[in-house]
Amino acid sequence: MTQLDRLHQEFHLLHQKTRQGDLFQSLGDLMADILSRAAPQAATTVALPDDGETVLEKIKAYSDDLEDSVPEENISIELLQQVVAQLANPLPQYRDTGAFFFLSYVIQNDMVSAEQLRWLTKYLISDEQLFAHILEPENDAVYQRAFSMLILSLLLFVQRTKTPFLGVKEVDEVIEQVALYAALERDTRGFIGTNGWAHAFTHISNAIAELFLMPRLMRADKLFLLASILAGYRELKQPLVMGETDRLVEVVIHLANQHQLYADYLLVTLKIWRKDIVTQQPKQTEAHWHQLYNRSRFFNAIILCGKEEVPSEIYRYVDQTKDYLV
Repeated sequence: MTQLDRLHQEFHLLHQKTRQGDLFQSLGDLMADILSRAAPQAATTVALPDDGETVLEKIKAYSDDLEDSVPEENISIELLQQVVAQLANPLPQYRDTGAFFFLSYVIQNDMVSAEQLRWLTKYLISDEQLFAHILEPENDAVYQRAFSMLILSLLLFVQRTKTPFLGVKEVDEVIEQVALYAALERDTRGFIGTNGWAHAFTHISNAIAELFLMPRLMRADKLFLLASILAGYRELKQPLVMGETDRLVEVVIHLANQHQLYADYLLVTLKIWRKDIVTQQPKQTEAHWHQLYNRSRFFNAIILCGKEEVPSEIYRYVDQTKDYLV
């Protein structure tokens, strides 16, 4: 069994126990224990697409045709496959203004069939796409992972508001893949040199926000997702400094206002983080200070939401304890 297989198995078990009502307060610590045993792996070569210019020409040709008339048929699966592969391209003209803009346009304008939407979702949440090189040091596979989340958020919006193209089992698979990815991602880079945005944690928050908004999703599923993204945030030893924490807090507070269950869990988590700071021996390491400042940014982002927008018990606790953080 590979390490990723083990992580899948352990998170699946936690998901099932959460659904059965067997886990609540201890969920974050159990996730933290699992994540602490996820050993980093040595860097390996990232395979990158090399036909970006060819795909860009095909995108332009298709877009030019759209200016003349609305196509009678949906986008071909062949072109869809070629375009989505460019989400892994480090160069922004192929990944961002190329593949992402094009996919966003055809998805939002109903040019992709329900069958193709299902294919896209399955492709984007596959282990090969979503967990590529994830346990290795920072690498170019982050674009593939992060932009898979960004396109997935668009697909989930379509699922929620237009065409429910995913069945119950398929939504379950999305939940478990997104939850594990949110817990495992460690590449916190936002804008990267001349390659543009990676912004994985903002994209994670966007996808999870869509899942939180699904009215038929079980509360236990939303709780599991909430626990996963908070557990991953707790373990980060790299800084989040380009607005990711603000977006995450916005999503989490919106959920906490939906039901007392989520507010209670968030409060439990904040108290655990506070306990971490008080009880752990200070370590004069860069990783330790990044963890401390990430949590400080989380608390401050809650305060900045405003007293009227945050559940009273959460705002009161954060306001009373903020001075204990850096």
